[in-house]
Formats: sequence, structure tokens, C-alpha cells
Amino acid sequence: MTSFGYRLFTFSVFRGNKRTPVNLKDCEGEHYKDVAVRLLKSLSVPVVGDPPVKPDEPLATETGEVRGKPALRVEDIEVVDNTIRAKIWVGRIGSHEKAMSHDGTGDFDIKDRAAINGFRVIFAFPEDGTQGILAVESISRSCPVSSLLKWLRFKSQEESYKKNLGSDTTSLWWKPKVHGLADEARLAEMIEAGAAQRLVLVKKAVTSSRVRGEREFEIRAPLVNQGKIKRVASLVKGWADQAKDADEANATTNAQAARQLAAIVSPEIEDLDLDDGWVELTDPDDQVKRVNPSTFTDVFTYKLSDDEPVVTPRFYAEVRGTALGLQTAAKLAIEWPQV
Repeated sequence: MTSFGYRLFTFSVFRGNKRTPVNLKDCEGEHYKDVAVRLLKSLSVPVVGDPPVKPDEPLATETGEVRGKPALRVEDIEVVDNTIRAKIWVGRIGSHEKAMSHDGTGDFDIKDRAAINGFRVIFAFPEDGTQGILAVESISRSCPVSSLLKWLRFKSQEESYKKNLGSDTTSLWWKPKVHGLADEARLAEMIEAGAAQRLVLVKKAVTSSRVRGEREFEIRAPLVNQGKIKRVASLVKGWADQAKDADEANATTNAQAARQLAAIVSPEIEDLDLDDGWVELTDPDDQVKRVNPSTFTDVFTYKLSDDEPVVTPRFYAEVRGTALGLQTAAKLAIEWPQV
């Protein structure tokens, strides 16, 4: 059964390889919304494979090495107030040999084509600031956010290269980055409702070169006691709260989290020199995911329907409602259009 939903991310934009995000309203005199529209339109022509590292290197379509490569195309780009809405078609060349008709009228040879799915995306921009929100549709376990970001980066590099051929363009292109938008209250609810299956604690062996390498041992503890489940839910919510602090030094590390989880499992193992630990949680698509301070934002897929995608007005309304409920805690101020 195919499930349809969406994931939410905060996104920032960086000038080339610099580490400080730019104000989205000032990308060399342009708002990144205008830049993104232009880059998305450039992707209306299908792109295949991963983008090259440098803009003067050949594309997969130019070398002919396309079989087995991922393919991407963008359509239906629309600007509504401070949002961009579009549809991304994603597949893999040669992933299927034939397309079979349901009525027996014949098959279609698609071994040199990509069987593609369409994913809706929404960019929402603040009036002023360095962070916006990106919503990307998910189909079962697929969500093409990584491919989209890679090609937006490359198209910006390519645009800059063509404008400034022969000169240093390292500061004239734009690299988008995303982080999952945390919903710690929902995660706590999922854990308390029984989605969390077990706690996993890991200690790594120290090699002769004094580097921690292979696992020395692993403890896997079922999570069935209601008292412990509530403690784990509270602990995970605390990790999320700390992650929002501007001072990253205050955030809990994975090793610290492992010791906190060990204390919940048993006082006898609380003082073990653990290196990592996580909560194993089953998401709405029955996919098992790890939840610890460095990965807890990866579990948030908001399910909408099974078998058939919801209509676009409902998709936008659901995304808007969820984002409005989360953005204040994330210190974001975005005015979402009603429609």
C-alpha cells in the first residue's frame, strides 16, 4: 500500500561555500524567492544523474551515461505571495522494463525511460530573516529533498559560471541547506503511544591507535514499561528543546544521551563508558528510525492518505496548518497565504 504525506524543513541559503547564512531578501540585491523561481524554471528540462562537482564538467545527458541514473524535472511553478509552489517529477532511467496496461491493450517499452512520481513542494519565505520553511511531499519512504537541493545548488553555480566565465565566482552562487523542522510534542506523543520499540546502547572498542572503532558491545532493551516510556518521551523532548538553543554547546551529545538512556534501562549500566545510544521508533510508514540528539528531526513524516494523493488545496492547507503550529517554537515568523 502506498502512503502519501509530507515533511517539513527549515532552509537557509549560503553564499558559495561560506558558513554564514545570508538574509533571504538580499542575495546580491535579489530576494532568494526570485532566484529560486529562476533556478526551478531551469529544471523544467529533465536532468539525469547527480550534478557535476563543477559547472564546466559534462552532464550525464551529455556523456550518454544515463541508464540506471536518477532523473528529475520540475513543473507547475507558481508564486503565491511569499510562497513558491511546484511539482517535482522523480524517477530512475531504466528502473522498469515495461509499462503494462490494465485492459490488455499492450505493453509499452520503458527500459530507456524513467518511471516517475510527482512530489509537490512549497517554499515559504519570511519578510526578513535567514530561515524559511520547505515542505516536500513524501510517497511511502521517498522524499526527493536531497536531489532538489543538489540541483538548485548546481544550477546556481552554472548560472554564475556562464555570467562570469574566466573569473572567480566562488562568492556569486547560492547553496541551500535544510534541517528537519522538529515537532518534539508530536514525537513525545508517538513514543507514549507505543511507537518506540526499544533502546539501543553502544560502546566502541579503542584500537591500538587510540581511536574508537568497531563496536565492543551493544545493549538492546525493549521499551514496554509505561513509567520508562514516559521518561524516554520526556528525555527526547528535552533534547529537542536544547537543540533550539542558539548556543550549540548546550545541546546534548549522542554519548550523553546514551548515558541518559542507560539510566532509564538500569542503574547497573548507567556508568558504562557508552559512545552512542538511540530510541528505535516505528514511523507511520512502518519504517524503523533512530531517535537521538543528532537524528530526531528525521522521523517527522506527516501522513495524509493511502493509495491516492490528496488534492492540492488540501495538501497546502495541511502543510500550512502544521507549519504555523511549529514555527513560533522554531523562532520563525512567516505569514502563510490562506490559499
